[in-house]
Amino acid sequence: MRKTIRKVVETGYGLGLLSLGEAKKIALKVKKELNLSDEESLKLARELMRNSEQASREVLATADRYFEAALIKSGATSKGELKRVKGFLKKRVLKVKATMKENVKEGWRNLRKKE
Repeated sequence: MRKTIRKVVETGYGLGLLSLGEAKKIALKVKKELNLSDEESLKLARELMRNSEQASREVLATADRYFEAALIKSGATSKGELKRVKGFLKKRVLKVKATMKENVKEGWRNLRKKE
C-alpha cells in the first residue's frame, strides 16, 4: 500500500509539473517519430496539459484526505473543527479573489483615465 501511494504521488507530482512548453516538446518529439501534422501535434500538447492538470488535482485531493485523516487520528483536531476551518478559509479565499479582481478592474480604469 505504501509503495502504491508513493508511486501515485510521484507520478501525479511529475505530471502536475508539466508545463505547456514541456508538453509541446514532447508533442514535437512524437510528431517527428509518427509524422504527425502541426494540428495533431498541438492537440497532443493540449491533451498532455489537460491530463497533467487532472493528475495534479487528483494527487492534491488524495493528499488532502490523508492529511485530514492524520490530523483527526492524531487528536490534533476534530472533524467539526476541521470543517469550520475549511469553511472559514474558503470564504476568505473568495473574499480575497473578489478584492483582487476589483483592484485589477480599478487599476485598468485608472490607466484608461490617464490616456
